Amino acid sequence: MNISLNAFNDIYVEDGDLPLVTGIEEIRQLTGQTLRSFQGDWFLNFDLGMPYYQTIFKKATTISDVEGIFLDRITSVPGILSITKFDMDFDAKTRVLNILFTAKTTDGVLDFNLAGG
Repeated sequence: MNISLNAFNDIYVEDGDLPLVTGIEEIRQLTGQTLRSFQGDWFLNFDLGMPYYQTIFKKATTISDVEGIFLDRITSVPGILSITKFDMDFDAKTRVLNILFTAKTTDGVLDFNLAGG
């Protein structure tokens, strides 16, 4: 159980309370937080987050390396058991990466879309 975040990933108050999120929506929220956080940003744990500056944004990093990093981080999210479908589309011209995946979780099937832009 976690505090629910709004569409802008901010904590919000609803009727004077902090709403909570559980189940598949909690796993969706944790996945989004994991994939949108930058490694080194959290002063209490510099290993937390995606290695965007450390690896992903480097010129020598291959698409297969990036795919492996995303798959590893997605499967490390609590509640995700396995990835059943994964699609990563990188548009080199616009430098936009889109990731769509389906995962088997402890609470059902999660369809997730991480759209760049």
